[in-house]
Amino acid sequence: MQTKCNGYKSGIEIVNHNIHQTRQELLHMKFTLPERDSGTMKTGNTKFHFVSMVLLIASLLIISILTAPVSAAVISGDTHLQVEVAEITPNPARPGEDLTIKINVENTGDEPAEDVIIGIEELDPFIFKYSTSGVYGSGTNTERNFYIKQIRQRSKVELNFHFSVSSGARSGVHQLEFTIKEGGETSFSRRIPIRVEGNPDLVLVGTEIFPANADNSSSGALVPGEEFYLRTQVKNAGNGNAKNIRIMLDLNSSSPMIPLQDNVFFIENLSAGSSGNLSFKLLLGNNARVQPYRIPLRITASNEAETLQINKSQEIGVNVLNQAKINIASLKFDPEMPERGQRVSMILRLENVGEGEARFVKARLEGLEGSGSTDAFLGRLEKDDDAPAVFTFIPERSGEQNVTLFVEYEDDFGDHRLSEDLRFNVIRRGNNVVPFVLVAILVLAAALFYLKKKGKL
Repeated sequence: MQTKCNGYKSGIEIVNHNIHQTRQELLHMKFTLPERDSGTMKTGNTKFHFVSMVLLIASLLIISILTAPVSAAVISGDTHLQVEVAEITPNPARPGEDLTIKINVENTGDEPAEDVIIGIEELDPFIFKYSTSGVYGSGTNTERNFYIKQIRQRSKVELNFHFSVSSGARSGVHQLEFTIKEGGETSFSRRIPIRVEGNPDLVLVGTEIFPANADNSSSGALVPGEEFYLRTQVKNAGNGNAKNIRIMLDLNSSSPMIPLQDNVFFIENLSAGSSGNLSFKLLLGNNARVQPYRIPLRITASNEAETLQINKSQEIGVNVLNQAKINIASLKFDPEMPERGQRVSMILRLENVGEGEARFVKARLEGLEGSGSTDAFLGRLEKDDDAPAVFTFIPERSGEQNVTLFVEYEDDFGDHRLSEDLRFNVIRRGNNVVPFVLVAILVLAAALFYLKKKGKL
């Protein structure tokens, strides 16, 4: 075999040398023609150049054919090995499943091929398991290099290779490489493209509920009659690409949720591992009860080959609660005109005008110039209930007074705090008797004038 291979190589080298020399002679060839008249010369030159170009092109084509490499084949002496893929099952391959590749190693030469070694280059995402073939009898081979003692002339050997496909394999065309050696001297490799098609898996993640009048603050709770946004992401958590994705609100006629915009969101393509944002605007009807609700969303899509249809639903939870709202219903003093240095009571009546219950209601005055009580605890206020917050104090100065009322309470949405600026007047002590004294003086003056005029004084 070694002698045949060396002889084969020498013959090739001689042919290559002769071809190269012929090519150079053709490219640098010069021709000498006898002198003729101008008309004859032009006609002769044209014919001669045409024939020369035809010969040159034909020679170059022959050279290209003779020097072109042979793909997926090895020639040694009178043997000629080549690899053909007979079957790939399943095609396309599926992540997490098994894959079988049937190949034929054929010797089309006139002599037997001896000591043939077939190797497997394990490339991600394919994991070699074992192979089967008639040359092994009824058993299996678990090695990645396979030895075949002889492949007879004009015959072939069938080999079945079994792989597993990684569960994380992405969709696309991947490669498996086979190497062939004969007698340890010459070799070639053959890459087999294998299409892997994973299945998409669409899920909704990062879902949030935003009241329409809020500044991007998600509470997860709503009040009846409120407009809101449902914002979420659709993520392809599978290992295959998805197309024609539709996410739609799947509300029935009895639901208090009313879509205010289109209730279907469309995405043309979503590759494995990627995601897309979507948003729906809805109205929670005034008739909604205070209870948890679920907003159903339906997802439809297909894989790239449209062999798999996705039709699944996912529910988004939202709480419907009632919110309390505290207002100042009235303000009065006892006595009605606060007087500096005198005890006075400020009576603030607080009312719950919201739909929910207010708990742990308390009020506090800040900025009061005087001594006394500046805190009041009201406790619980149901819807439409009111209660007085009484502050008793002694003003330290007269004139206009500015104070701030703070009210704190808790409802189903959490803790709340509101403030209100209040203004009132405080009079001096005794200011209230001045008018009576003036009136008395005027009456007395009038009486004296009358008596003097009558001569009685």
